Amino acid sequence: MSESLSAVVVAAGRSQRMGFDKLLTPLGGRPLLVHTLDRLFQTQVPAEIVLVIRPGSEAEMEPVIAPLREKGAIRLVPGGAQRQDSVQAGLRAVADSSEYVLVHDAARPFITKEIVDAVLDAAKLSGAAVCGAPCSDSLKEAGEDGLVLQTIDRSRLWTVQTPQIFRTALLYEAYEIARQTGGLFTDDTAVVEAAGHPVRIVLCHGINFKVTTPADWRLAEAYIQLGGGDAAPGQALRKHLHDLNNHLTPLLGYSYLLNNELQDESRAKKFASSIQIASERCQTTAAAIHKLVRELFPNKGG
Repeated sequence: MSESLSAVVVAAGRSQRMGFDKLLTPLGGRPLLVHTLDRLFQTQVPAEIVLVIRPGSEAEMEPVIAPLREKGAIRLVPGGAQRQDSVQAGLRAVADSSEYVLVHDAARPFITKEIVDAVLDAAKLSGAAVCGAPCSDSLKEAGEDGLVLQTIDRSRLWTVQTPQIFRTALLYEAYEIARQTGGLFTDDTAVVEAAGHPVRIVLCHGINFKVTTPADWRLAEAYIQLGGGDAAPGQALRKHLHDLNNHLTPLLGYSYLLNNELQDESRAKKFASSIQIASERCQTTAAAIHKLVRELFPNKGG
């Protein structure tokens, strides 16, 4: 592990949009929080994890993270009223030797080594970096009455995620400026930007969504069932596609032979033709999915 990078994981929220404590609720057999911390340890990058939790929740949190302590150092720190208060609390608790600090949402359980390495490399160049994706939806500005004021050019707009990685001294200084000026922020890169320091953004490949709503929860469950919790998603999808093609190949052959054996205009011939057409369409769809998987997961191990 790197001795110069600490991770601050923000877990002090109240899951108001979810309706239940999402971090401690089992997701695919393990609490969501455990998925996130375990994935961070698997990256073999942070030397320590500072877990920022709700004040007074130490007793319920400790047994959840206890099995992970053998994988690396975890320090519990009480958070504050706002997200930026919690990040600052975590920042004050990182080791003095920390050259870089990684800030991550506890509710993003699918973080990977590839994402962390890419953001860390960018942070080493600029001092501050974040992962994200270009906006794919059309963007509108609307008034309080719900009427559209204007359409916003999305060509240079990105949605940002975590992890976000900074030189520790830089983030500490930026938050000190924010404290003095009274600025309110929901994103740590915005704190650094407000302090006048540039932030580099890198494209996030793969799955890295935040579990916020019940719909997100169902999506996360489906993803884990597919293999995304413990196996690389691209690898799991390729396996399913391989199995699908193994079934389609004989189906196509048998339907072709059956279609040629039956008399024209017979009812059985029509059924056989329908089966052959459906099989060919399934093969076309499988090929399209395979192409999409190659684009989303160019690394066969990812």
